[in-house]
Amino acid sequence: MSSILLISTSGRAASAAIAKDGITIKQALSDSGLTHSETIMPLIDSLFHDGDIALAGIDAVCADVGPGSFTGVRIGVCIANAIAYALNKPVIEVSSLEALARAIETSRPVCALIDARNGNGYAALYHNGNELIPPSPVIVDELLGKLPENTVFTGDGAKIHRESILSRMPGAGFADEAVYMLTAGMLAAPANEKLDSNLTVKEAQPLYLRPTQAERMYKEHK
Repeated sequence: MSSILLISTSGRAASAAIAKDGITIKQALSDSGLTHSETIMPLIDSLFHDGDIALAGIDAVCADVGPGSFTGVRIGVCIANAIAYALNKPVIEVSSLEALARAIETSRPVCALIDARNGNGYAALYHNGNELIPPSPVIVDELLGKLPENTVFTGDGAKIHRESILSRMPGAGFADEAVYMLTAGMLAAPANEKLDSNLTVKEAQPLYLRPTQAERMYKEHK
């Protein structure tokens, strides 16, 4: 039975969870408005307080590698790498978009859409376990013209752009609002599959699909 520590910091809430064989058994979440750097370590620590599971007893650490908040992604990836290094355990990388899409049970295509403001977003399209459009930076209006009419949308972008989506795609569906926000527990199934398939790494890398603000400013003033 494989135990995985799951860490997610790319979205609005910071969260951590423990999964066994792809099933989340414990989860801690903070949506208090504090920074992820302030909350994620206490959240991880709280998972091991009762002594049922020891940190040293986990088999791998999973990082939500984004896309999402540049700072949030960096915090989660660095912490996951540090814990894995200290315990000599492998790291599993899971895209936030894949995790959001996998949280929905449907036979229809699923588009995970994360808002990036001003009509921009990050998106990926999945259907029956297949990745039809890989995680990409998108202009939402242009993206809608590339998707099947019966696509189901999830992620905060689905909520923000709901009216625009329905005006272009009347047959579109939407996930329950309860699963619009990414949580660490959503990483459990894809993380377990990657561990079973030996798709692990020694060190996770952030999935940055756009240049960071610092990189953009550097280029503008170069």
